Amino acid sequence: MLRTALRNVLAHKARLMMTVLAVLLGVAFVSGTLVFGDTTANAFRNASAQSLKGVAVAVQAGESPGDEAQPSPGADTAGGKDGGRTSVLDAALAQKIRALPGVDSVRPTVNGQATLAGKDGRPVNADSSWQNLATNYLPGKDGKDGHFPLKEGRAPAAEDELALDATTAEKAGYRVGDTVRFAIDGPALTKKLVGIVTTDDPRVTAGGTLTLFDTTTTQKLFLTPGRFDAIAVAAKPGTDERALTARVQSLLPAKGARATSGADLAAEQSRQISENTTRLTKTLLGFAGVALFVAVFIIVNTFTMLIAQRSREIALLRAVGASRRQVVRSVLIEAALVGLGASAAGFALGLGIATALHPLLTTSGAELPDGPLVISSTTPLASLAVGVAVTVLAAWLPSRRAAKIAPVSVLSSADLAPPARTLKVRNVLGTLLTGLGIAVMLYVSTLKGSKESNLMAAMLGSALTLCGMIVLAPLLSRPLITLAGKVTARFFGVSGKLAKENALRNPRRTAATASALMIGLTLITGLAVGGYSTQRALDEEATQGLAADYKVSNSTYRSLDTAAADDIAKLPGVAAAAPVTSANFDTQGAFATITGTDPKTFGKAADLKFQAGSLCDVGPGRIAVSDEFARQAGLHVGDTIDADMNTRGGTPNKKNKKKLTVVAVFARTRARTTRWAPWPTSSPPPTPTSSTTSWSRPSPARPQDWSPGSARRSATARC
Repeated sequence: MLRTALRNVLAHKARLMMTVLAVLLGVAFVSGTLVFGDTTANAFRNASAQSLKGVAVAVQAGESPGDEAQPSPGADTAGGKDGGRTSVLDAALAQKIRALPGVDSVRPTVNGQATLAGKDGRPVNADSSWQNLATNYLPGKDGKDGHFPLKEGRAPAAEDELALDATTAEKAGYRVGDTVRFAIDGPALTKKLVGIVTTDDPRVTAGGTLTLFDTTTTQKLFLTPGRFDAIAVAAKPGTDERALTARVQSLLPAKGARATSGADLAAEQSRQISENTTRLTKTLLGFAGVALFVAVFIIVNTFTMLIAQRSREIALLRAVGASRRQVVRSVLIEAALVGLGASAAGFALGLGIATALHPLLTTSGAELPDGPLVISSTTPLASLAVGVAVTVLAAWLPSRRAAKIAPVSVLSSADLAPPARTLKVRNVLGTLLTGLGIAVMLYVSTLKGSKESNLMAAMLGSALTLCGMIVLAPLLSRPLITLAGKVTARFFGVSGKLAKENALRNPRRTAATASALMIGLTLITGLAVGGYSTQRALDEEATQGLAADYKVSNSTYRSLDTAAADDIAKLPGVAAAAPVTSANFDTQGAFATITGTDPKTFGKAADLKFQAGSLCDVGPGRIAVSDEFARQAGLHVGDTIDADMNTRGGTPNKKNKKKLTVVAVFARTRARTTRWAPWPTSSPPPTPTSSTTSWSRPSPARPQDWSPGSARRSATARC
């Protein structure tokens, strides 16, 4: 029977080609995804290990205890001090750590984010501003920083100097000697580019930017003079990391800092990398699963036709003594051989897919670190096992039909079609599945919100409906083919009529062929319609209740200069510009957001419907709340809210306790969050700094290129 299976594979190469192609593509998706996931994880681990090279202990600062984190006297806040951020790590502590036995060197660092403006005026890497690293250049005894080797020029040494890494300088179009514009938090700053460095920091190699300042300037821009965000400790050879970590921890304050061994830090980063790459791998494997699911229909259809063509051959085998079990084994061996060959070719194709994905994603903006192709020991086995298993399982039903061919069929003078089987059970099952799927989808249409449970219910309804349509395909194919056959017979004559009759002759085979195409079209249609619907919903959400034509905001989600709104309002053609800033507070045990603005100008840029009171009633200590927030908190006009503005977990402070009186209630729009209340800019809450957004309305006509980026903002009635 093994020789018979081998001969059948070689004799029907052409007919098995569709099966080979279907399995090949499915396995290519599987192997390509697994290899790409392993390669990406390994590249990130190598980059992370490189950045932690030589670090025996990492001391990291947390939020400083209490609320005393204020800018030190004389600190330069022109760059937008990060809310007076401070740290318990200082130069004295660094010296104490350096004096510990076993310590070879310490590296105190200050970290921040700086978004550069290229020579063309456009921000560099604004879409991934969290990767725009800014830190201090720390020269050693030789005047050089081993972490950032100089490629050109010199190190920054004065307040008006900076250095960039080579990739960042190339992206922005800067050369040594140029004046560089950049933003931190507030108005744009300018400094002279004096040096270009190289780096292997994974955040930079993965597409981020790197800006270097001298230590004093970095502290003024991002922290407090004399303070640091982290201290990296290098150990002497033979020093025990755990013991050194304990000694370092004993020097730290009880709160505000912690010491972690380099091994523990590497293990934690490795765990996070594994989690992130696993999510990506699972997502891509979902598409591979769809490809294999479609392949099942093609395999079943192919083997069904082969069994029908070889009915006399199978009957002859039965007549000379082959049992039903042997016939089944013969067909399954044939399927396994086909699956094995297709899987091997698919694995090779998957390696090409994994290799091509890296530059493809990099081109699309998802910068990934470079690294060699990684093929784990389980990937080839998993790919071959999946391909063979899918092929064999799909061929099981046709093999059962082959085993039912009687030996007496060999005496037939012609290949007779097998007797038609009833579709009653299949039609009933398909109707039940389709009905249940439609019922679930109707239920989902009544739900509100974007909870994960709602999404899962929608996916369940879609899957049930699709499965039901697949089961009902033989029933639905007859009227559809009959209707289409009238067109083919009219335009193609006898050929069109023969095509119709051939399709109607075996509804099951026609349905199996059509189902593969139906699944593909379902996915394409679903993704296209879902994407378009989401975009339309976002556009409507951004514009609902909004009268402003432009929104000006920081691409790094930080604050704008406090004078930005006034400057914009003075521009020709601008009718009004309203500054907007936000802060968080706790009330009645719930987390809420408060928004500050100028009621007079904000009313010209927005259009909320007030149910009680008006925007003119808003003033110091008097707020307007959305109807949803009022309903959830049980508030009415005249009620008072006890608001705690201290949401950073510091020491309680009476200055952070506010009593706010509700003077107006407005109808919430989808452009607003559920907890929102405007606060006049004449009496801002203590936590926000400068305005985060500025709305402007030109005069007299509304332009067509309004930015929909204001989906996070709302609207109010004009005062």
